[in-house]
Amino acid sequence: MRLGVMRVAAAVVAGGLVLGGCGDRSEPPESSGASSSDLAPAPSQAPNAKVAGSECGREPPSAAIDHSLQDFAFGKGAATVLVSGAAGQADCYSFGRWGNADPAVPLDSLLFLFKGPAADGVTIDMLVGDLTVATRVNARVAIALGDNTFQGDSCSMTITALSAEGVAGKFICPTATRVFGNPFAPLDDAEPEPTQSAPLPTVALSGWFTTSR
Repeated sequence: MRLGVMRVAAAVVAGGLVLGGCGDRSEPPESSGASSSDLAPAPSQAPNAKVAGSECGREPPSAAIDHSLQDFAFGKGAATVLVSGAAGQADCYSFGRWGNADPAVPLDSLLFLFKGPAADGVTIDMLVGDLTVATRVNARVAIALGDNTFQGDSCSMTITALSAEGVAGKFICPTATRVFGNPFAPLDDAEPEPTQSAPLPTVALSGWFTTSR
C-alpha cells in the first residue's frame, strides 16, 4: 500500500524544488474553448479547509475536450472532496491547486496536487493513455488529513473539461484504504506498517476538481 504514496511523494519533492527556484516562465499558447475563469470557479468558502457539505455536491465546469493533451500548465484550481466514514459521518474539504504547473510525471501519468494547511491535501493521478481516448477513466485519488492518508486505487473519474485551458472532472472512490506515509510530508519519518493482519480502516471519497492556467 505504500508504493503509490512513495511515487506521489517523489513528485511532491520535485514540485517543491520547482516552486522554490522558479523564475519567469513562458506561457503555452492559448487555445480556443472555455476561458480559464470558466474552469476555475471559486468555492463559496475559503479553500484549504473543511467547507460546507454543499460544496462537495457541486458539479465541475464543462468545457472543451481535446485528447491531444498538449500545452498543459495549470497554476490555478481546487479539489473538493467528501470523506464518508463507516459510521456515517461525512465531511467536505476543499484544497487549492499546488505544485508544478505541468502535471506530467513518470511513467505516463498526469498527477494533480492540491494542498491545504500543513501537510493536508489531495492527489489525483490518471494515466495519459486513458485520457487520450476516453473521458471516463480510472483514477487514483488520495487525501491526507492530519495523521491519516486514505487512498482509492480504483476510482471512477468522469472528465468534463480537457484542454490547454484547463482540466476538470468528478470522481467516486467507493473504497479508499488507509495507507502509511503522507505524500505532502515525504521527508518525515514514515509510520511503520503494522505487522498484524487486521483490516485497515477505509472511507469512501467523492468530489470534483478543476484546474486552469
